[in-house]
Amino acid sequence: MILRDTSCVFPGCTVDARRCDLDHIRPYDDAGPPGQTRPDNLAPLCRRHHRAKTHGRWHYERVDTGDYAWTSPSGRAYVVAHPS
Repeated sequence: MILRDTSCVFPGCTVDARRCDLDHIRPYDDAGPPGQTRPDNLAPLCRRHHRAKTHGRWHYERVDTGDYAWTSPSGRAYVVAHPS
């Protein structure tokens, strides 16, 4: 994740991925199946943006292209392109 995504994947954020938390894109479920913590379900988020996502204000998913599709609290959509 840190090599794949070089910075926080929140729109406009440039915090280096090495200084970020690894976030479960689809929330981790203690009673869920094994394998929830895998590369395709993790992304680097700086602490500020991790909190914004965790506390339900922002939502995102990783799409087939490797980009991240974010939705703001007001419903506005943002796309963060996967670094080339």
